[in-house]
Amino acid sequence: MGILKRVVDMTKAAANEVLDKIEKPGMMLNQYLRDLDEQISGLENAISTQKVQERMLQGKYQDQHEQASFYEEKAGKAIAEGRETDARIALEAKLLYAEQAEETARLQEMAAKSVTELEQNLEQMKEERTRLQSRRSELMTRINHTEKQQHDSAAHSLYGGTASQGFDRIEQKIMEWEAHQTIAKPYSAYTNQHEASYQQELRNTRVEEELQRLMQKQNGQG
Repeated sequence: MGILKRVVDMTKAAANEVLDKIEKPGMMLNQYLRDLDEQISGLENAISTQKVQERMLQGKYQDQHEQASFYEEKAGKAIAEGRETDARIALEAKLLYAEQAEETARLQEMAAKSVTELEQNLEQMKEERTRLQSRRSELMTRINHTEKQQHDSAAHSLYGGTASQGFDRIEQKIMEWEAHQTIAKPYSAYTNQHEASYQQELRNTRVEEELQRLMQKQNGQG
């Protein structure tokens, strides 16, 4: 019986706490603005992280591009010295780096686009924050004016309208951010064996084409 009474008392206390919050629309407005401030801060951090990702991709692209050029030169030297096997190896390395550089460039472009979109969202949220701050002042004036006469009615009206809609807007923005997060994820390598085999065959064909091009260039036919 004692345990049951404590459970009932806890349930009543929780219900009273909820009702107490409902009856304090000013507190709810303040909490909504604090939540929005946290979201703005989180979005600013996300933008900073995405910019770092973009710079890393830019550096990675530059390195891959330089490596492709290096192995192109190395293959040409091997052909000139009659080392065809070494030329094939160098050309395959060149093509690998060229493919990686192409993919990195694509990811960098996506990261840059993501930064732009996030910055636009941030600007909109800051504008909303300014607008809601002004609206809060107006609502608090109205709340204070009517609190003594129509406390319950005013509180329940605010609970069902302004605050609820505000949280709905925040949830929508969170969903947008979650969708953007997938853009910052690093590109994963092919896992399908059939696709990997096809890519290798294609690369081998390109190695032969590159080898013929270098040999023709060496013989003065290019």
